[in-house]
Amino acid sequence: MSFKKILCPIDFSEYSYDALEFAKTLSKNFNSKLYVVHIIYEPADFTGFYVPHISFDKIRSEIESGAKKIMEELKEKKLQDLPGAETMIIFGSPAEEIVRFAKDKEVDLIVIGSQGKKGIEKMVFGSTAEKVVKKSNCPVLVIKPKGA
Repeated sequence: MSFKKILCPIDFSEYSYDALEFAKTLSKNFNSKLYVVHIIYEPADFTGFYVPHISFDKIRSEIESGAKKIMEELKEKKLQDLPGAETMIIFGSPAEEIVRFAKDKEVDLIVIGSQGKKGIEKMVFGSTAEKVVKKSNCPVLVIKPKGA
């Protein structure tokens, strides 16, 4: 089995950086293309809501600008040994965008971190990793938190 294209979605948490280390190792071992994506959650639509003194376009722009800065630092510090790695930022629902990206790019493996939520926290917030596992057409390697 070989993995020509590997996707590692990150949310800038320690869990996603652990997954990135796995993805990098696999990418090197299989000589794979590595995609590192960050999905900025974008609520469906605020049409009809009035929130004074807030420009959603400005907020979106500031969030995107901050994410780009972090991705550039990540590329310089954590991906310097993988010059072919691609980083990108996508807006939308994280699980849906991860699955869509993997399908569009014909990814062979998704390596994703899990925060290890349990009980009521998982019921309330859900799990992006779990949704990706359920919806993905390719294998998904879930990296659990250390000590979980």
